[in-house]
Amino acid sequence: MNIKTIIKKYMTNANLSFKYSELSAENIKEIALKVNSVWQSPTIEGVFYKSLKIFLDGRGDLIELWSEPWLEEGKIEPVKHIYFNRTALGVTKAWHVHEKTISQYTCVEGKMQIVLVDARKDSPTFGNVDQFVIGTRNPAFIRIPPGVLKGWKALENESVIVNLLTLADTADNYKYPWETILQNIWEPKNG
Repeated sequence: MNIKTIIKKYMTNANLSFKYSELSAENIKEIALKVNSVWQSPTIEGVFYKSLKIFLDGRGDLIELWSEPWLEEGKIEPVKHIYFNRTALGVTKAWHVHEKTISQYTCVEGKMQIVLVDARKDSPTFGNVDQFVIGTRNPAFIRIPPGVLKGWKALENESVIVNLLTLADTADNYKYPWETILQNIWEPKNG
């Protein structure tokens, strides 16, 4: 099977239909949330988590963020648009969702908590909540399908997230206030 066939098959199976017009802050509040307490173990249909390897030597270190051979795994996507976002310590940026675009996150500086919520009504994992802590000491790649709400919080000063998107359509980005749901999920938790 060639790479294009693998990608098409995976995208057809994993991208459950989602329409932004069917989602409001009130609808989000009504979702029965099931929070996954296991870090780095996705439960949401179509979410993929890949630990990234650090290549370390006397000169410094290197981490691959995305590589075309990974396409053969069938769980990452070709990139059409890339941005990075520098977030100040303690700031939470949530919630946003895409109708068509697949996000692919990695944190290249600092440490961030990533929280995902499956908002696709026809998904077998509707309402599941996944959370991850990624950064320079735990480099990882997270693939997030359309219809999955996402947010992050910087757990170290000046943390930087890189988003490798499958579409360059910046209009396919819908936002909701961070306090809409899961106000108490954000780290650190004292005690």
